Amino acid sequence: MKQYVDLVLKSMVEKDPGLLPLADRYRATENSIPGALNMLTAWRLVSRVNALGPVIADEELGNIVMTANLEIGGAPATFWARIAVADDRITELEIFHAKSRGEGGYVMLAEEIGNEPAVWKSAIPESGRATREELLALGRAIFIDTAAPTPPEGDDCVVMEQGGVVHEFAEFHDLLMGVDTGPHAPEDTVVMPYGLAPFRPSDPKARVVAADVEQGLVVTIGMVPGYILPTVTSAANISAFVPASMREMHARSVLPKWLEGRSVIDEIEVMCVSMHVLRMFDGKLQASEMFNSLTGAGARSVWVD
Repeated sequence: MKQYVDLVLKSMVEKDPGLLPLADRYRATENSIPGALNMLTAWRLVSRVNALGPVIADEELGNIVMTANLEIGGAPATFWARIAVADDRITELEIFHAKSRGEGGYVMLAEEIGNEPAVWKSAIPESGRATREELLALGRAIFIDTAAPTPPEGDDCVVMEQGGVVHEFAEFHDLLMGVDTGPHAPEDTVVMPYGLAPFRPSDPKARVVAADVEQGLVVTIGMVPGYILPTVTSAANISAFVPASMREMHARSVLPKWLEGRSVIDEIEVMCVSMHVLRMFDGKLQASEMFNSLTGAGARSVWVD
């Protein structure tokens, strides 16, 4: 099934949807907007494949999920997609790309795609593999069964988003997490460990779209309501997408003294399409990455009836 990844990328670079074995009636969206492939930005402005990230193929569900760093409009962009195949023809293409930090809600680390931490690439012996049922249960736990028990985190499991490891300002981290890790210079950053926290967003209509036992990977796509909120420290004045379930937690990271005399983004309601890729082996959650695409407040997925 992974041959379809190469075909889709070749088709975009050569700006020729006719290279694809499309079904007589196919469905396609780009950043949640439906359209014929020859009308989409990716088939007009993609000029090069800079790097390919994880590819997850699930023959049982008929889906292939891919991530990549693509050159779009002369700049690197994060790209993620779900390709559905039936009877050797592509029936669905669900693609997303972000060319700026704002489109994904916080960070844009396209140039780290293809250079994931070692924990993403290590071979898993059969004795340490999760079963398909365990992977699917983990995929459901992200948004659907948020009260379900989740595996413990491995030592190297960190927050990854939009292509790479997220480094938070230490001042912001300490206020957000309610801890004191000592005095910090304004520019100091820390890497946050990752875990499936009990306050994570819920979406009963989220979709577990692929599971790969050999790679220990599972992919879930959900819709997360939230807000664009100011993220400010003594050194930073930016914005971040914050799920509604984490709004109060984020509020404690904004000190009044950091707002004085500064123009900061106002609160704006928004919806986020969020794809989570999780890796599990040896009974632990070993790696996780989010790929996000912002869309209008109150939006629903066209892929859910």
